[in-house]
Amino acid sequence: MAATISSTNMHKIQRHNVGNTDMITDLPEGILLHILSLLPTKDAIRTSILANKWRHLWTYLTVFHFDTGLDESNYQRRKNAANCLLDLVGRLLHKSNHVERLGVQILETKVDTDKVSSLISSVGKHRVQYLELSLGDRSDKFVLPHSFSAFESLNELHLELMFTLHIPSGVCFPNLKKLVVSDVNFSNEDSVQQLFSGCPVLQELDFYNCYWKNLNHISVAISTLRSCTCNPPIEFIPVNLTSIVDAFINLGCEDPPNEPYAAQCAFNLLSGLSNVKSLRLFNNTLECLYHSKDTIHLLPMFHNLTHLKVLSGNPENPNEVLMDILQKTPKLEVLEISGVVLNYLDGEDLILNSLPCCFKSSLSHLRLLNFYGNEYEIQFLRFILQNAPYLVEINIHCSRQLFADMEKLTNVFNQLEDVGLESCFIKFRHSYYDVSDNESDEDDESDEDDESEEDEAANFGILPAAEPL
Repeated sequence: MAATISSTNMHKIQRHNVGNTDMITDLPEGILLHILSLLPTKDAIRTSILANKWRHLWTYLTVFHFDTGLDESNYQRRKNAANCLLDLVGRLLHKSNHVERLGVQILETKVDTDKVSSLISSVGKHRVQYLELSLGDRSDKFVLPHSFSAFESLNELHLELMFTLHIPSGVCFPNLKKLVVSDVNFSNEDSVQQLFSGCPVLQELDFYNCYWKNLNHISVAISTLRSCTCNPPIEFIPVNLTSIVDAFINLGCEDPPNEPYAAQCAFNLLSGLSNVKSLRLFNNTLECLYHSKDTIHLLPMFHNLTHLKVLSGNPENPNEVLMDILQKTPKLEVLEISGVVLNYLDGEDLILNSLPCCFKSSLSHLRLLNFYGNEYEIQFLRFILQNAPYLVEINIHCSRQLFADMEKLTNVFNQLEDVGLESCFIKFRHSYYDVSDNESDEDDESDEDDESEEDEAANFGILPAAEPL
């Protein structure tokens, strides 16, 4: 059945739409800006064609993220679009004095480096607190402009610059707290040192996928630094970094000839972080250290370390290294590992090499991230329960298969309960690797107060019901 709309009805529809637009336009400017702030930047800009009042309204926003968003095979078109986007950002910075957070992403495309320098100079004239630049093409070379020295308001800087980057002297970020650098090929060691010397109050430093072919090592002497991530590895020399309280080390080596070098990098970095209170190690870092296992005993004591987390996998060799590190942690309270820490004897028996003193004196929380209910895993947990008198909680993240087998899970609990401490809660959860990152983060935050999961487990007969506090 066909439908027709008369000219009279069409006129009514048009008047109705215009009326709705006018109704929105008549809202206070503050409300309109709030509406625009909820839109992606490109959509906020498109509202400039709605009416005269909207034409420049988007320029009063404080947060912008520009992205070419092109999946264009024609290189010249990508290049033209990239340079047009840089021009647009330049015009925004010329018109607006409200920009607080700015992101510009133009990757895998050769851009006009003069336009990039001009953009950075313009940003320097604003009170920008957060800046993210993702730019460039591997064949380009780029000199960071001296105008960066004017960035007094910048608190967080992300540089994903696919250039060979040269940093001149005098570059300074007097209030920068967080620096993230990725995909950069530094021209020389002086460039890196110029960057560090310009960050006197830096607290968090992250290097991802950087190219170190022009560098032999990095020396860091920033007294305020609290957290540092570097991947792939380079000899990272901490200089009096006594302020770092939280360290995350992810050093790996997939090239066997470079394994001794990677091991030395990991050893030197870990040695310089002896004052940390919280330490997260990727399993590949332990694999690196395994290649210098004969010198692990030379590591300093970690007298302040209370939290240790080992992420991903549990190969046999790193277990031995982890046990050596635990010997250096006399005040450890929280240990999080992906699998049981046991060493093989004669290919059959499973025992601990030696008992770290923290087990007897301070260990209060143990988290096992991937548990299958095998006999040697149960043996490990029984050993811990027998030799860690200050334990108050063990979180066991079970595999899907184990969690689905209620009879086996109940049997595991009964075996642990036989040797368990009266003051220690044993919690069974879904495997850490079966949930999303967000869910695991939420799990971290709720471990101590999660009564609902305990009650649910009690209903299944796995845990005793929680006593009211």
